[in-house]
Amino acid sequence: MKTPHVIRSEAHNKLCTDCRVFWAFSNEQFKEGIAKANLAEGEKVVDIGYGGYIPKSEVEKFIQGQKEIEKAFKIAMQDHEARIAHITYELYNHEANWSHDIESTLDALGNDFTREEVMAVYKGIRK
Repeated sequence: MKTPHVIRSEAHNKLCTDCRVFWAFSNEQFKEGIAKANLAEGEKVVDIGYGGYIPKSEVEKFIQGQKEIEKAFKIAMQDHEARIAHITYELYNHEANWSHDIESTLDALGNDFTREEVMAVYKGIRK
């Protein structure tokens, strides 16, 4: 069974591919990304932050796709087992077992998860 995090990540990756998003952290990478994006003559790109770029013509599709992905993720998070799986993923991702601190995990999870809920999963992992 794929966790909601994996499903969301795969959906984001597909959306980025479909919308011709590319990542560049140097002029050379930017030129390579432009070439791979197969832009129409005169088509502009938009900086989406964190090194990401997207053809301007794909921006609305990208925004709508992100909204749909997040809506589906929120629905998935209504399932108790899915919530536990996602909290577990974030605890490991933020190395809570090594740091013995759940603060960065709480930050990553946002307001949809309580400290008590995260701590309960953390204590279960530590056993």
